[in-house]
Amino acid sequence: MFFKRFMPGKGKAVAQATETDADAQSGDASASAVTDSPAVSSSSATPANRASTTESAAATKSSTKLWARKTTKVSSMPIRAIDAAELGFNTTAELTPSPAPVGQEKALEALTFAASMKGSGYHILVTGEEGSGRRTATRTILRSVAADLERPADWAYVNAFDSEGGFRALKLPTGTAKLLAQKMALAVDQLAEALPAAFAADDYDLKRRMIEEEHRFRREDALQALQQEAEAQNIALLRTPAGIAVAPILEGKVVKTDVFNAIPEAMQREVETKIATVEAELAKIVGEQPEAEEERSAQIDALTAEIAGRHVQAALEKVHADFAEIDAVTDYLEAAGRDMISNAGLFVAHAEASDAGSAGLTSQRENGSVRLVQSAAAHPRFARYGVHVMAAPLRNGGAPIAEETNPSYSNLFGRVELAHDSDGQQRIVRIRPGALHKANGGFLLLEADALLSAGAAVASLLRALETSEIRFDPPTDPVGIVGDEIPALEPVPLNVKLVLIASDAALKQLKASYPALMRAFKSRAPFAATVAKSTESIAKFAGLVAYIVEKHDLRPFNAEAVAMLINEAVQRAADPGLLALPVSDLVDLCRAADHWADNEDRKTVSADDVAHALQHFYGDDATEHETRRAMP
Repeated sequence: MFFKRFMPGKGKAVAQATETDADAQSGDASASAVTDSPAVSSSSATPANRASTTESAAATKSSTKLWARKTTKVSSMPIRAIDAAELGFNTTAELTPSPAPVGQEKALEALTFAASMKGSGYHILVTGEEGSGRRTATRTILRSVAADLERPADWAYVNAFDSEGGFRALKLPTGTAKLLAQKMALAVDQLAEALPAAFAADDYDLKRRMIEEEHRFRREDALQALQQEAEAQNIALLRTPAGIAVAPILEGKVVKTDVFNAIPEAMQREVETKIATVEAELAKIVGEQPEAEEERSAQIDALTAEIAGRHVQAALEKVHADFAEIDAVTDYLEAAGRDMISNAGLFVAHAEASDAGSAGLTSQRENGSVRLVQSAAAHPRFARYGVHVMAAPLRNGGAPIAEETNPSYSNLFGRVELAHDSDGQQRIVRIRPGALHKANGGFLLLEADALLSAGAAVASLLRALETSEIRFDPPTDPVGIVGDEIPALEPVPLNVKLVLIASDAALKQLKASYPALMRAFKSRAPFAATVAKSTESIAKFAGLVAYIVEKHDLRPFNAEAVAMLINEAVQRAADPGLLALPVSDLVDLCRAADHWADNEDRKTVSADDVAHALQHFYGDDATEHETRRAMP
């Protein structure tokens, strides 16, 4: 069988060297391995074994290939198989698992140095082909560096409560933005229950009636006094649907027009003079009505503010106490409190509304179970009091790392979402953070291929990096906003390191399309496709196999199985002094070999299982075998 040529201790078969440049299928699942060191010596193979290899290749059958390859010139140097005895262990269970990419010291050093540089602007370009382990190595180093960095401050958007209807950006202590949002929501819920009850109470109703009665009695007293004065002069005040009329009285009765015209002219002029005087006094009383009404409204507003103020103060008291040392939050709470008092009717209207529906439903955990409860804070009419958290969730401390696979404008800079209130008006109900907000104070990891498809978002990203601020100014309408002006969001200061992973082809396109963005990268970490084979690199390769075994919960690989994998890496490099096996391919081979070992009910993975895995990926068709031999 063709794969026997790889098996240690069985003739040390010789084959013409091949090299395979594999495209990784799953960068997330891979970890890279290989180190620069002097290559070990190789020995010549016998013609018999070479012939045996060729004959066995003719008997192979084709199978599905899980990676793409490109042909290059095949080395004529003979490749010596690694003997399992040279590895110095029986199974990978004896080894210390190591995910470190072997042979990529220069790339790792550059990546670590740039990631550890203090301050913003030291952006990092990670280059290399698929399967080189660049993604896993980058994530590992970033996590290591980020863990030692200080967790940045939180940021949140809150209503500015000004005439422009904008939003302020609040800087908050680490991990407190979510707390502020929760406490404000609780305050709104508390007021949604307390204020309607307070305004329905007898005490408020009595005081309001007293104010209204006071103004009504004051007007009635003035009219009553005028009426008595007029009657003393034989003038009557008549209440009609159209208002108050003035008429003369003769012998205790209101005089009709025809009777009035029949009396002497001198008497008529005397009566008309009296009527004009009464009408003037009446006009004065009626003319005071708007001022009196304003006074009445002011007194009712003062009463409402007094009642609402007590409850608003009680609802916000705990929030004030928790954030008393932050002036910006104190200013916001005072503005929000004033707005709650002046808009106390919103809370009463909410209680009276009949459209309960599902709007405002939130989940609440109780005794291990989750139930839906009606939350006033979730209703669009109270969105004005929402606190929109723009920081990444607090996990284990350290600086944040955000990875965005689709760097569109909204995914990078966030989005504004609107909803219609019951009155038909659109209100901002949610401001969602983008990847820049989540990575602020840490690292933003992007893929070059995805960035090439981001269009206008690239220019906005470059502007954000140059100005060190996240400014919400989308090139097109964001989600939820159609035909409306974009809300004024105060820019958020930006302190981030952009880490871009690029293949050689993508890098070339980026340089041509976005040269200004490429100039922003001050450090480059290149990952090599092949590395020198040496005692050190072979040991690290074995450690990587041990890591894959541990990470994917596989059976231990015995020395013969690891030797066959190393020989496959040598075969891919097309050079007896090099190793080249994309880590994602190595992961696939290990998992497939473990599957064969499971079928055979073996406790460890053997060389036979690795041979089966190779056969599964390459097949054993003679044509396929010869093609593989000619591929790098």
